[in-house]
Amino acid sequence: MTLEEKTSLLPKNGWVKFSLKRQLVTSSVIFWIVAVSVVSLAFLGFGQSYMLQETSQRNTQIASIIGRDLNAQVAEILADARNFTRHLELLNPDLSGQVGAAVSLRLSAPQRYRSIYFYDSQGVLRFYINDSVDNLFRLTSAEILARPAVPVNDSVLDAYRSSRTQGTFLSEVAFSPIENIPVMHLGLPLNPALGTVVLEIDLQGIWGGIQQITFGQTGFVYLVSRSGEIIAHREPAMIGRPLPEEISVLIAGNEGFVEYTEAESGQVVLSAFSPVGGLTGWGVIVQQSEADAHAPIDRMAATIVALWVAMGVIGTAAIFRAVSNLTSPIVKLTEATNSIAATGKLARISASDRTDELGQLSRSFDRMIERLQATEGKLEHAAAEERNRLARDLHDAVSQTLFSTCIIAEVLPKLWAKNPEEGRRRLDEIQRLTRGALAEMRTLLFELRPQVLADADMSYLLRQLVESFNTRQPTPVDLQVSEECQMTPEVKVAFYRVAQEALNNIAKHAQANHIIIQMRCEGGSAVLSVGDDGLGFDRSATRPESLGLGIMRDRARDIGADLEVKSEIGRGTVVNLKWRLPAGEEIHGGD
Repeated sequence: MTLEEKTSLLPKNGWVKFSLKRQLVTSSVIFWIVAVSVVSLAFLGFGQSYMLQETSQRNTQIASIIGRDLNAQVAEILADARNFTRHLELLNPDLSGQVGAAVSLRLSAPQRYRSIYFYDSQGVLRFYINDSVDNLFRLTSAEILARPAVPVNDSVLDAYRSSRTQGTFLSEVAFSPIENIPVMHLGLPLNPALGTVVLEIDLQGIWGGIQQITFGQTGFVYLVSRSGEIIAHREPAMIGRPLPEEISVLIAGNEGFVEYTEAESGQVVLSAFSPVGGLTGWGVIVQQSEADAHAPIDRMAATIVALWVAMGVIGTAAIFRAVSNLTSPIVKLTEATNSIAATGKLARISASDRTDELGQLSRSFDRMIERLQATEGKLEHAAAEERNRLARDLHDAVSQTLFSTCIIAEVLPKLWAKNPEEGRRRLDEIQRLTRGALAEMRTLLFELRPQVLADADMSYLLRQLVESFNTRQPTPVDLQVSEECQMTPEVKVAFYRVAQEALNNIAKHAQANHIIIQMRCEGGSAVLSVGDDGLGFDRSATRPESLGLGIMRDRARDIGADLEVKSEIGRGTVVNLKWRLPAGEEIHGGD
């Protein structure tokens, strides 16, 4: 498909496969969407990484805060217990007073201290207190001392033995056989002469606080012992189970965060660990499902997607509007040029008020159309004048010559019979008239076919002018062409026109008896000279445009030649046209 065929397919609105508007909109929208997508993906990736990091840090901080709180509660218990042992040491050897002190401790915090066991230095259980608060109010110290010893569980004995060898000892968490209450045993040695005290600590209050801690939809907290067993969990079935293997690596360190898949549920969870510290050896684990932890990320992703869509739509609309505004003058120019190419009718596009290059281009196009319209009018006027001139030339020269030839030919037979000598003279006149008519016709054909004029030799063109001139004017013409000068077609046509105009002026105004036409080459120049011995004229009293001088000057200016007109009244006129070869070129004589 040719360019003209493609152009003919362009619709009026300019929105086509080949349009600049579509290319600009498409490329700009693609670039905008890719840029927004890259920025959105980068922001989403950074946001996800940042929020995951924030989640891990937050959960680890929660675990650390809970661990410090538990450590503070255990430290408070240890402080109360040590104060209690010092009080017992001060009461020695008043055993009844020591019983009273133990009862006071039990009554001061009945939900914390479940049982109190007092062993003497020989390892004999001297008294124990595990009664309810109501019973304690009814018992006396003597009754408590008089009670027979009872069997104690292994945790109490282990705490007693460990405290005698290690000092203050805190056992692992155990659960009471009947109530299943979490407890731990604290062994506190007195001075060697007094013995050892073992306190059974009730952990229900601490465990209740742990189980009430939740965050998000699935976040919760549980505790593990120093041996890695779960000792506090919101699901009772998990108590006593070993810590998941994925988290066990965190027990050796201070704090940590890990993501793993639970074996039972197959759910991906995030767990943060922080040790409690102190004698307990516990660890706090904050657990949350991945979906719950990623919920803010999902909301952020949805927001980013919504922003991406909004920015894509808004950006596309803005690009379309900007490109439409940018290409509107170009579309108008395209439609105008297509219309001119299709119909040949010149039309303005009504230049816009834009001040940028496109506005300047639109206004320049309108000015160009105005000039072309003016030139078109001039050309139409010139064409009409040329047609009128050709008609006059046909009428004044060829038509008159042929009419005279026809009249002479009609009377020639009778004239020949009467006067053969006159007949021969008339016959020679017929020959002269027909030759002149032929020359006039050739000249007119040159006028109608400029290419023939450009292709012919300069000597041939000048001879045709002379023969045509002699048809209308019997003035003798001396044509002198020294050699053929090679010149461009434009220069040749200009030389021909100047010679033609000079002969026309001679025929109309000079009343000359003799005419000389010279054409010669002088080094790098071509020179044409047309001279006559006619009336001449006063150049100072003659307008530059009169006598065809303006036409000849225009012809000379168009080819960059020099035109010189010399004339004096009563001494004739000489027209000289000199064309110089452009720098770097050379005129050669002959063909």
